[in-house]
Amino acid sequence: MLVIFLWAASLCSVQDGPDFEAEVAPILERSCLECHGGEKRRGGFSLETRETALEGGKKGPVLTPGDPSGSRMIELVSPREDGRAPRMPRQRDPLTKAEVSLLTRWIEAGATWPSDRRLSAREDEAEESGTWWSWAPLREVTPPKVSGAGNPIDAFIFSKLQDEGLAPNPPADPRTLIRRLTYDLHGLPPTPAEIDAFLKDDTPGATERLIDRLLASPRYGERWGRHWLDVVHYGDSHGYDKDKPRPNAWPYRDWVIRALNEDLPYAEWIRRQLAGDVLFEDQPSVVAATGFIAAGPWDFVGHVELREGTRDKRITRSLDRDDMVMTTMSTFASTTVHCARCHDHKFDPIPQRDYYRLQSVFAGIDRADREYDPDPKVHRVRAELRERLTEIDGRLTAIEEDLQGVTSPELVREEQVLQALHSELAALPQPAESTPSNGYHSTIATEADVTKWVQLELPGEGPIDRIVLVPARPVDFPDTPGFGFPLRFRIEISDSPSFEDPILVADHSKDDFESPGDVPVSFGAEGHSARHVRLTALRLWERRSDWVLALSEMQVYRGEENVARRSEVTALDSIEAGFWSKRYLIDGRSSREVLEPGLPGSDLEKRRDELLSSITTAQDRIAALRQRLRPDLDRERAALQEEKRQTEARLAALPEPGLVYAATSDFRKEGQFRPPEGIRPIHVLGRGDVDQPLEEVGPGALSGLPSLDHHFRGLEGSSEGRRRAALAAWLTDPENPLTWRSIVNRVWQYHFGRGLVDTPNDFGRMGSSPTHPELLDWLAAWFRDQGGSFKALHRLILTSQAYQQSSEHHEGASMMDGGNRFLWRAPRRRLEAEALRDGILAVSGQIDWTMGGPPAQQFFFKDDHSPVYDYRRLPASDPAQKRRSVYRFLVRSVPDPFFECLDAANPSALVAKRTETLTAQHALALLNDPFILEQAKHLAARIQREQPADPLSRLFALCLGREPTEEERELLAPLALELGWPAVTRLILNTNEFLFID
Repeated sequence: MLVIFLWAASLCSVQDGPDFEAEVAPILERSCLECHGGEKRRGGFSLETRETALEGGKKGPVLTPGDPSGSRMIELVSPREDGRAPRMPRQRDPLTKAEVSLLTRWIEAGATWPSDRRLSAREDEAEESGTWWSWAPLREVTPPKVSGAGNPIDAFIFSKLQDEGLAPNPPADPRTLIRRLTYDLHGLPPTPAEIDAFLKDDTPGATERLIDRLLASPRYGERWGRHWLDVVHYGDSHGYDKDKPRPNAWPYRDWVIRALNEDLPYAEWIRRQLAGDVLFEDQPSVVAATGFIAAGPWDFVGHVELREGTRDKRITRSLDRDDMVMTTMSTFASTTVHCARCHDHKFDPIPQRDYYRLQSVFAGIDRADREYDPDPKVHRVRAELRERLTEIDGRLTAIEEDLQGVTSPELVREEQVLQALHSELAALPQPAESTPSNGYHSTIATEADVTKWVQLELPGEGPIDRIVLVPARPVDFPDTPGFGFPLRFRIEISDSPSFEDPILVADHSKDDFESPGDVPVSFGAEGHSARHVRLTALRLWERRSDWVLALSEMQVYRGEENVARRSEVTALDSIEAGFWSKRYLIDGRSSREVLEPGLPGSDLEKRRDELLSSITTAQDRIAALRQRLRPDLDRERAALQEEKRQTEARLAALPEPGLVYAATSDFRKEGQFRPPEGIRPIHVLGRGDVDQPLEEVGPGALSGLPSLDHHFRGLEGSSEGRRRAALAAWLTDPENPLTWRSIVNRVWQYHFGRGLVDTPNDFGRMGSSPTHPELLDWLAAWFRDQGGSFKALHRLILTSQAYQQSSEHHEGASMMDGGNRFLWRAPRRRLEAEALRDGILAVSGQIDWTMGGPPAQQFFFKDDHSPVYDYRRLPASDPAQKRRSVYRFLVRSVPDPFFECLDAANPSALVAKRTETLTAQHALALLNDPFILEQAKHLAARIQREQPADPLSRLFALCLGREPTEEERELLAPLALELGWPAVTRLILNTNEFLFID
């Protein structure tokens, strides 16, 4: 029977109660979980999660929110009526009156308990002194002998079920199985043709062949690549307050998808992502893999705008390295190393020193756009040409030094003449009208289309009538009127210093502005009130094969008063040298006013010109004389200069290198963000405070694994890449139990909805313990010893009876294991946002199968000081809306409302496991979102275009993989006639059967 998928949000009002995390959880973990959690479920109930507490055990729920008297928990921990001690806890001291009162008040207030919070028993001191399970070496485990278990996984699963008094479900029907497998491996529904072919194949090995076909498809890498991007918090924007686009992040995303499709061994997978640029220099495309290190958020303001040498700059860099350490160790080792930033880890054997040794691994790199050549041949040629240019430049420098050392009596006389000319020039009096300032001058850029800005904070709010830009004509370059005036720019005003919601005063960002020479340029502001004025240059003025922004004065008038004179000036950057400074922008001294009186025609200026000309002539004579004295050096220099010109031409003729946002120590300077000068020293920080540096540490790993050497010796003075390579070697060591347990647990989770350890990023004492520890160790060792093949691991899991069983519900089994922790049935799962959206595009026939490349911008974008990402202004029919979801542009600060509603991953956080919520917004989005309405129309048009004999059968085959029942026909046929086929297709896309995987 057709079931419409409509969720409603239940709203309830509860009074404030005790804090769960701080007050309630410690009581339950200390006094209850030893007998009612993990593998122990005395009385048939568990208090690990709110769900299991509500399910209760043999006698029903132990927790009834809002009703303490109806909650067996309170009855069990309270003194009995006859005065005897409470029934619980049996093996520990009774709860105090205050603790019982606290639990009572908590239940009265609604028993608030975060849905993703799983409690675990607090071990006693003897257990704490031993080795925690995840840090212990992998055990040699033999699968138990269980009747009917042909797959080793089933032997472990069935053995545990027997111990718990449970039995597995029968196999799922083939139609359910192909849908489950196709969504699991492709994130897409199977086509009707694929379903029919599988149902008709009754030969042995049909399911294995289906699995192999799905794993061989490029759709597999797209599906599982999305899982990995969740884990490493990949995004296409920087995040933080400005959240600027990161246009070159996508090569890393494409590398992940390609590596999965090629079944790259897991050890190589780790090595390439941490140190591929140094370990595989003959494979330049591997540079893209180091996008892993740079995948997370990045503070543009802290790196680009904060001045070097400040405390805030040190904090910014420390936090940036913290993200690298956290991402690496959470992802590959499932450890919360970052908890040791301020002190030794409170629960796991991770001293603070280990944390800073890991920071030292990344102390020589930053995140930035990095060049790479996908073609190895081009890479080799480029490297050779650049190496030759370096050699040429070195030799040319040596030749110049040799020529400077040449001497003769004639050369000495010429140099004496030159020195006299310089002395006379220096002795000339300066013009009385000379100014001590030129104005504001940005740092020099190596290309024209670079953004620079300078802004004023006015003295109080008030109306602005006009803004005047006075061009510079500096005293040291008097023949350059309009020096530094931008070719393309805009002027904005705002009440916010970060220019949120600015008012545009002038926009010359599309066409080059004609140079004003010495004439000030005025722009009317129409009396708008604002506190801040900003000039943003988008195309700079060319100086000498480089580009700058410069102004003599910026004036802001309220009536006849230039209030800029009382303002504060800030800028993206400033040279702050000589006659140039930010403060000179508002000092009221215009170089134009100084140069007007006609100085170029004065006797003083004529003599200055004569001396400058004589100096040039003398320098030419000296150079010619040196060349005659050493003709061999002159000939060599000429030959080298010609070779340099030809080499540069060959270099310029090569294809443009690709760019990837990745880990690098060599990148183009931007504002205050510049490449590190070697490896930065790392100190242990007292309480994590940059103002409390303690001992300096070198690179290393975790000391809590005694079987591995955590000292990275011999790396002092070496390249920073060797440090990353050492960490990669430590992680991929066959004896590292954290690495191999971590990855098999992740793969298991994505197939079953829950890992063998339910905290995939935390295998420590504050995380969960494994439900099947022997299976976890057996899988980890098997995966490691079989070469680390993801596809082999998939085959092993997917061919198990545990995976292929039905999801049918049984009340008796549910009473004993309501959370299905022991897998007596296949889990029923809701499609996540990407699979749902891609599935809709697939059945509507609108999906764009193009792989890779720059991300699809499924929003209106405005590149601004703080960029604008507006999803409402992009039509649902835009071609970008048809790309697979893994290729969409991921904005950190402004998530797509449709994806956010459906619990998509937050790219600003490490998402090891997505949350699943049920709210009314889900139903509203799936019924009314413009994307859904558009695709429902396309699906209806597809049915009509194909003109099947039975349109309803075709619709059900595409969406649900089956025939409609007679009852469904009777319901939907009149609806199609009355409201049209788009209404019917929209309804089908909102059914539970489409939105869930059985």
